[in-house]
Amino acid sequence: DNWTTITGTGDIVQVDGNAAAASYLSISKSPWDAGTETSLETVARFSMPVEIAVGAHRSQATLGQEFALEFVDTDPELAPVADLAISSITQSASVLTVDTVADHGLVPGKSIGIVNCSNQLANYPSLVVASIPTPRQFTVTAGPGGTIPSQTITNPVGAKGSVYFRERFGRANDGVSQIFENATATNASYYIRSESGDALPSGTVIGNHAITVGTTASVQTVNAPYTYAFSPTTEYRINPQADRVQMTDVAVDAVGQSNNRVLRTQVCPNPSKEYKFRIRATNNKALTVLTAKVVSVSKPGTTVGTFTTATNHGLTTGDLIVYYGNSNVAASAFPNLTTATAVTVLTPTTFTVAAIGTAATVTGYGGVISKVQGGNLLSALGVVNNSGVNATLSTLTSGQRQLVLTGAAAWSGLSIGDYVNVEGVTNVSNGATLGVDGAWKVANSVTTALTLVPCTAAFAATLPADFVLTNSAGAVIKRTCLRLSYVRVFDYERQRVEVLARPSGDIAGGAPVVVQNSPAVTVSSGTVTTVTTLTGGGAAEDAAAGTNPLTVGGVVRDAAAPVTLVAGDAARLTMSRGAAAIVKPFSVAEAGWNASLNLTTATAVAIQVAGGASLKRHITAIQAINTGAAAVDLIILDGATERWRLPLPINVPLTFDFPTELVTTAATALNANLSAVN
Repeated sequence: DNWTTITGTGDIVQVDGNAAAASYLSISKSPWDAGTETSLETVARFSMPVEIAVGAHRSQATLGQEFALEFVDTDPELAPVADLAISSITQSASVLTVDTVADHGLVPGKSIGIVNCSNQLANYPSLVVASIPTPRQFTVTAGPGGTIPSQTITNPVGAKGSVYFRERFGRANDGVSQIFENATATNASYYIRSESGDALPSGTVIGNHAITVGTTASVQTVNAPYTYAFSPTTEYRINPQADRVQMTDVAVDAVGQSNNRVLRTQVCPNPSKEYKFRIRATNNKALTVLTAKVVSVSKPGTTVGTFTTATNHGLTTGDLIVYYGNSNVAASAFPNLTTATAVTVLTPTTFTVAAIGTAATVTGYGGVISKVQGGNLLSALGVVNNSGVNATLSTLTSGQRQLVLTGAAAWSGLSIGDYVNVEGVTNVSNGATLGVDGAWKVANSVTTALTLVPCTAAFAATLPADFVLTNSAGAVIKRTCLRLSYVRVFDYERQRVEVLARPSGDIAGGAPVVVQNSPAVTVSSGTVTTVTTLTGGGAAEDAAAGTNPLTVGGVVRDAAAPVTLVAGDAARLTMSRGAAAIVKPFSVAEAGWNASLNLTTATAVAIQVAGGASLKRHITAIQAINTGAAAVDLIILDGATERWRLPLPINVPLTFDFPTELVTTAATALNANLSAVN
């Protein structure tokens, strides 16, 4: 009831998941149909600003299949744009040059594709216009897949093809769009449109619009038979406002910060309109898809294989195909054709290839062919490089139908819960179809045994009666599914809030902040490593203090103090763990009277060099002896200023205690000399 859904041909849209709270909408694209689109849009309408959060994930990523998450206006859509007929198409190296029959009206950065060219290599599903030399010519060098392959394409004699437009907003006038459009799970392209103008892309405007985002890979929370439990890895957020549009993503259930991907202020959608949220899933017109089912293939003692198809194959001589799923994939029979191989058409239902396997006289059955477009092989669409060699269809006691397909080798690349198409399953005894071709879901996979259940009830109703193990053929193609675990649209009103001025010491007025820059101190294994340099203009840790008395600090170290100190730091005492700080009347130990000091002249000799400006010299007692030949005076000098004089007789040790401490300043040196004055 919350969504309006339009389902494209062959697509599946249904809710899935049955364990670990996994519930997801699966939008599954058909591997048979190109140029189709499935869309879901909200019935509800919203006004900007809004915040949209989407738990989106995919079964696989394929170039040529596009999944758009859009916030678009509800006004009447722009008129559709018809395909442009091509008059000439050539390529030199990685530059594709296209001439159109009429004026193309393109501009650099437009998203396009090429379809129906008789030279299949030119049928690129996803391109971006690089330049427009003339109104009827444009060039291309890249697209969502990056730079196009370097190759030479001459203007074909046959059909030139046409240019189609890859819509960024589904013809909406205003909006924001996030599109997963290439084969990388960590890429997405973002677009903004305002007032029916040109789309402003992320990435490189004339090349690859994609940028790095959180991965779209699904997380299989439970890996067990018949258990379908996929959850997203990433939550994608779109926040359109009147003056800014921001796109972010964050890991699901994570407490870390969001990752900013795109911020736009120069172009924003019209804030006065009503909007809807929409999901579009598109197979581009030039996508490589399945072409026809094979009834049989035979070789008359050579490597030339003659194919018979169940329906008209639509091929012309020279077309390139791949082939998967024959009942006999031995080297001497019909191994999978995994590279593009040219065909020679005999009739609308028969053709030959020059070489498949080794020379032999042999016939095989079943499988499926695909016409290769733009050099993109079927492997990119999810075909499994294996082949079913027998099949069993049964019904469980619950009424659940299931198909067990035995592979020629162990199955790989599939997860329980993946959707697949099984095609070309034929009986090797007569080439008749077994009636089980269609969309299945993987219920279990053990080496060569692949257990499948019908994807939909409608398909289950078309299955034939149960049959026992039957020698057969069959190809398995993994379907591309966009899985949506949740979509949340938070519609709110925006108000401006200003922080009032508060006293600088008012901690209650503080706003929480997150430090974004790199810290100056590197922490290794939970501890701070040795720091030899202070940065940021901070003061030295133990800079000289100006109080008296001073506090002697200490530091607890597990190793010796560093040899190199930060400029301005003073040495600190190394303390044992749990030691207390010590308070003294001075912070640096004073040098006492040197017993070996011999004052034989009147020249002053330093007892202590100058200290800090606020440090005082406290002298309480002096011991002295005159060993000279005459009585002299001992003079204590504060720099050049005499502060105290003591007569010293010959060979008489004297101790002088001062009733009051003699205090001298520390800004100058403390000196002593002898005087001949009695």
